[in-house]
Amino acid sequence: MIPPLRSTRPLRRFARKALPGSLLAGLLSSCGGAQDSAPTRDCRLVVWAQPEHSNGEALRVVGSWDEWASPGVAMEDRGEGWQAAAIELPPGEYGYLVVEDGVGRIDEYNPLTTFRTLSQVDIEVSRAEIADCEDPAVEIDEALVEGDTLTIRGHFFTGQDGDPLDVASITAAGLEVLPEDSAADSGALALRSAGLERGRHRFVVEARDASGRAAEAAVSVFVDPIAPRWQDAVLYQVVTDRFRGPGGTWLDDPVNTAARAGGTLDGVQASIEDGSLEALGVSAIWLSPVYQNPDVAREGSDGRLYESYHGYWVLDSRTVDPRIGGEQALRALIEAAHARGIAVILDLVPNHVYEDHPIVAAKASEGWFNEHPQSCVCGTASCPWDQYIQTCWFASYLPDLRLENPATMNFMVEELRWWVEEFDVDGVRVDAVPMMPRAASRRIADALRQASFPGDDRLLLGEIFVGGGRQGVQALRYYLGPQGLDSVFDFPTMWAIRDALASEAAGFTALDALLAQTDAELEGSGAVLGRMLGNHDTSRFISAVVGDGDGDPWDAPASQPEEGEALERVALALTLQLTLPGMPVLYYGDELGLAGAGDPDCRRVMPDPDSLSPARQALLAHARRLGRLRRELPALRSSLRETLHVGEDSYAYARIAEGGDGNSNSNGSGSSNGEVVVVALSRASDPVELALPGGVVPPGRYVDALGEAIIVDVSEAGASLELGPRSAVVLVRE
Repeated sequence: MIPPLRSTRPLRRFARKALPGSLLAGLLSSCGGAQDSAPTRDCRLVVWAQPEHSNGEALRVVGSWDEWASPGVAMEDRGEGWQAAAIELPPGEYGYLVVEDGVGRIDEYNPLTTFRTLSQVDIEVSRAEIADCEDPAVEIDEALVEGDTLTIRGHFFTGQDGDPLDVASITAAGLEVLPEDSAADSGALALRSAGLERGRHRFVVEARDASGRAAEAAVSVFVDPIAPRWQDAVLYQVVTDRFRGPGGTWLDDPVNTAARAGGTLDGVQASIEDGSLEALGVSAIWLSPVYQNPDVAREGSDGRLYESYHGYWVLDSRTVDPRIGGEQALRALIEAAHARGIAVILDLVPNHVYEDHPIVAAKASEGWFNEHPQSCVCGTASCPWDQYIQTCWFASYLPDLRLENPATMNFMVEELRWWVEEFDVDGVRVDAVPMMPRAASRRIADALRQASFPGDDRLLLGEIFVGGGRQGVQALRYYLGPQGLDSVFDFPTMWAIRDALASEAAGFTALDALLAQTDAELEGSGAVLGRMLGNHDTSRFISAVVGDGDGDPWDAPASQPEEGEALERVALALTLQLTLPGMPVLYYGDELGLAGAGDPDCRRVMPDPDSLSPARQALLAHARRLGRLRRELPALRSSLRETLHVGEDSYAYARIAEGGDGNSNSNGSGSSNGEVVVVALSRASDPVELALPGGVVPPGRYVDALGEAIIVDVSEAGASLELGPRSAVVLVRE
């Protein structure tokens, strides 16, 4: 009989996927919590599985510990159709497979995988990392923030044949030990800190056993963030070099469109401190990569010379580029943001490095990089994305990491984890996710969530550049889920908004259908979609409206509209972006109609708002109003939405606050008595009248929160609403 499993937090997280309740209860009862005796570490590899066939044969586990030799370790029957094996292994990293009828498969209850190379082919296998159970461990069970007080509770696990917890040894700088809730016999430990200021706080809890052997665990919590949940957030994307200069000065255009403009981290900090980001309702900032990059221009695939102002040419993967201010500037920016409740997201690059990065010379001969025929530059005629996306190089000087090599994967994960732990940031944006095996994004997710407790309050946002429609949504779904990414950029909806409001290639009916399809495809993923109008790799939204966004970014840069219909359409798009469910991601300058064709024209310097035309200043005021409404109105931050009207040229939907009481609407998504906000917009050139149905919006008088003098009386039967040309309203109770 296999002894009961006693494990640490990672296995608890994996096991919750689909184990039956009776077995899962048995697992969790021995994973910490109150104990009759001091808990002892158990570092065995424990594998659960169910046979896929009904021949009654026992499953087996084979692995790298014995060179994948058959027959492996037999799994024992545990009832209810389940089999399990507990395998004693020395500390280290292993690969393994569950074998049934001679065929191996990945352990579906462990999301972490690695690779076994067989006959020069990389085969994906499950991954296990076995700790040294001779040493004790501290596991945090709870980090509860109430007002300005943090209470931490956890358990001390003794090493095998070790001594119990020495309660007097429990320490953590800035925390007071609660002796009445700490005990040697149960391993329980508890600490508290009161009077914490607003911002993120990191503590390292250390404890020793009676023999003096130490263990520690990190806790990192945000006290009083603007956005307690990521679906409450408004994320603002900054290309640091193109935003603001030292002290917040406004930048001149660079000497050419791909040269450095001189933006700095303290320029971003100035926008935090002068309130300009606060005025937009921003609760989180995404910084372009801050790595040290080479100080040289290199030739792009178009034959033009490009500088590394963008940050994606990683020369030193643990140094902040001094040209944007260096390490101290980054720390000062993070401190200033946290003091105002604003989260900071770093852009991390796990797919490639610059050719002069130290690992290129040191590790190229050890299989750390994908082989690179000179012709295999991503997207060229001889190296198309759809065939070579995981092996192609962005450029001949950007070696592509071969993450199927376990040593390479471990290096990449540790480099990314270093940034999170060193700067205690609130999340990361992961570059070029589809260019890596999915094993990479799951390893990153696991490492970031284990870096400190609770881990799941940090955002893991992935870049998965896809097209529109259902196929694009399904490509996003592949990387999501409890063990995958928290969020991805919603490119399909971005394209649909452009079709509806920029080119008018489709109507609002197509957008509404895509939103419903997206909800269905991603149900159960737990993801918060990042919804944007564009980013640093696409033409600007206003240029898509004008129709010159596809021009040559060097020889035919996009024109800059200062007034007229194009700005009105941007206002409609911003209304959609900031009132749909999900997490709006504002690309710097979109809020004031900044133009730009494709990369690098879409990365123009941020203009001084005081220099804008009256129409662009009005657009900025509109964006600011929307951002504040999203922060103030719970209905705009919920996941609940119901379509009230959809036509080719007009659209209306209700946003419904979560947790209301009363009758649910037709799809069970909300309450007729809860807070409801109605969003309606029209792209038509003439006034239109919409009929809002009854039953979803509670009767009463509603006013336009965007400031227009519109009052709508809603009865049990609904209401009639008139919209002007290219206009939008956000209706709230009077």
